[in-house]
Amino acid sequence: MRLRTPGSDGDAGADSERAATPSVRIRPERRTRGDLAIVVAVVVVVALVAAAVWWVSSSRRASDDFAAAPLPSIDTATSAPAGFTAGWQADSADTASTVVTDSAVVTADDGTVAGHDPGSGDVRWSYHRADPLCGVIGAYSSSPRVVAVYRNSRGCSEVTALDASDGRRAATRASAADSSVTLSAGSDYVVSQGDSRLESWGSTMVRGVEYGRVSAPVKPGTQPRSGCVLLSSATGSDQIAVIERCGDEPGYRLTIMAAAQDKDEKVDESGSRIITSGTAGPPPRVVAVSSSAVAVYVGASGPLETARGPQLQVYAMNATVTSSHEVLGDPTPPADSQPQTRDGLLSFYTGKSTVILDASALTPTYQVPGTLGPAALMGRDLLVPGPTGITILDPADGRQIRTIAVARPGYRSGTITLAPIGNDVAQLYGGRIHMLLGT
Repeated sequence: MRLRTPGSDGDAGADSERAATPSVRIRPERRTRGDLAIVVAVVVVVALVAAAVWWVSSSRRASDDFAAAPLPSIDTATSAPAGFTAGWQADSADTASTVVTDSAVVTADDGTVAGHDPGSGDVRWSYHRADPLCGVIGAYSSSPRVVAVYRNSRGCSEVTALDASDGRRAATRASAADSSVTLSAGSDYVVSQGDSRLESWGSTMVRGVEYGRVSAPVKPGTQPRSGCVLLSSATGSDQIAVIERCGDEPGYRLTIMAAAQDKDEKVDESGSRIITSGTAGPPPRVVAVSSSAVAVYVGASGPLETARGPQLQVYAMNATVTSSHEVLGDPTPPADSQPQTRDGLLSFYTGKSTVILDASALTPTYQVPGTLGPAALMGRDLLVPGPTGITILDPADGRQIRTIAVARPGYRSGTITLAPIGNDVAQLYGGRIHMLLGT
């Protein structure tokens, strides 16, 4: 049998047959007025939904004015200047301690986070949202960020990380949270702690661990206990320590965990135990966390602690105490006292003295009585806020070198935190930044 190919004689008959067959014209469907009304209704509904989503979204409520180029870093001073003159001021009610970057002094107030030129106070970048701020903190040494936490109907749940060099939005996240939180930062994580739950976030705002109240657990049994009140926390070297009060337990509990959950999404505890003999007094306070130790301030949490007076207790990572050190301080440290770490030196204000700790072992090396806040390292000098000005100390042993008289307009009481930037010093008190310009 001979195969036919297209265009051969065998196709001619078929072509003539097709040519002879009359063609049938298919008439298009007619659109009725009802069809058009349905289309219009669908378009309107989609537009309304899109508008509603935009209306409640964080994008509508947020605005930013970032720097056109990264701001140049300011050289670190080698020592404290001969003196200070009063510089600019700006409200910063939503920073628990002074926040500076390599190039700017950061303020946070009334929903706005701003980076200021340290000399003039001019705003170099800003970020604003029509929501109240829960707190702002500087974080992440490898990729410096300014982390701002805002409150909405789900608590302090809207988080934005800004590039510290120009104020651009680097990352965001949203999740359920308590109505107020305390922020702490280590080299790799920020911890947001409320009274019922805490979370840790890496520099990309991906959550590392959630602890405490979990509204919709993906896997059961990921939390070691439930119903505890979280009282204080800190993070460092990929670890978190938290003081909590759990049910009818006879004392306050210290729990130490990894800043990221394990592969089974469980909280990876290295140690947890009750560390006081009662709960009649104020709770202990986590001061700092390193790779091998946790420092806890115990003021007066029971008969034994009251008899000994305030102490800084150092714990191993399994939550066993390794040493105790008596310090001069109030039964409860000031709520606005935040530990300060810079260049391997860590300090904490107890309400009556500034305690200097080894940043690794977390053991106290000396304390400076009669101060008004934690210390700050400025080159080879240690700066401590005192009643009449800034006291300059030798960081090795706390020996006083000199005092620079400083006027503090509007100061009544409370913690004063210092942060050197270049030859200047930003000081925070009363919810306001007061710049001291070096001379």
